Amino acid sequence: MRQKKNEPIVIPMEFKVACSLYKIDVAEVLQVFVDHVTVYDIINKTYHEGFSEACHCLIFCYRRKKKPRILSTGMRKCRKLFLRNMGQIEILAHMKRRGWKTTTKRSYTRCFVENIFNAMERRYTPSDMIYVDEYSALKISKDFCVLCEVYDCYPKEFLEYFMGYISVADADVGFGLKGYSNFVHTFFLKIANGLGRNPHIRIELTDWEIDFYDRLEELRLEVYIIRDIQRKVDTLRDFYRIHYQTMNPN
Repeated sequence: MRQKKNEPIVIPMEFKVACSLYKIDVAEVLQVFVDHVTVYDIINKTYHEGFSEACHCLIFCYRRKKKPRILSTGMRKCRKLFLRNMGQIEILAHMKRRGWKTTTKRSYTRCFVENIFNAMERRYTPSDMIYVDEYSALKISKDFCVLCEVYDCYPKEFLEYFMGYISVADADVGFGLKGYSNFVHTFFLKIANGLGRNPHIRIELTDWEIDFYDRLEELRLEVYIIRDIQRKVDTLRDFYRIHYQTMNPN
């Protein structure tokens, strides 16, 4: 169990490709994901853009591990405090008082999250920072730390689970199929379109990139008539990877 805390985050190639295509930094996407994880939204069942998707990622990742539902190791020495503060957060999450916005209720939970954060043992989150690479790091929020300890999971497990569901090639083909759903990739697209990011960032395309996107539209029409789904995905994936490798020769 102790080995994972010092292991670097493994960034899948498909995630790198997706970030490159949308011209966004890997660390920026992961930071937006972390910032949208809150204890309040884990409990609240009402949909809130970005928060609901990020929190569902944590829940599904935890369920995949099929761990028994017991009080986490990090909360054993503060069980009463933990349950008391979680109870207060649950009251706010289910409160329906006129004039109280979700943002207001979410902000009111911070003191309860901080109470838990200060009392818990930090077995899975020994640091508030996680390095993505030698140049960039993520700031791990108190909400994220608390939930890592509650679920007995290292931050890298949640981050890698999130990244593992991002594939532009899979999404291009999948979104055209009946019954296909990938809320994680949809969340990624919202981030690419500005969710949680600096709204003043301007993206400029080079002539070479414009030619790439023109060719992409042609290729999408070409693969449309291919019946073999995996062949469609592989064709688009190869095209995207060549573009990525050209843009990132090192």
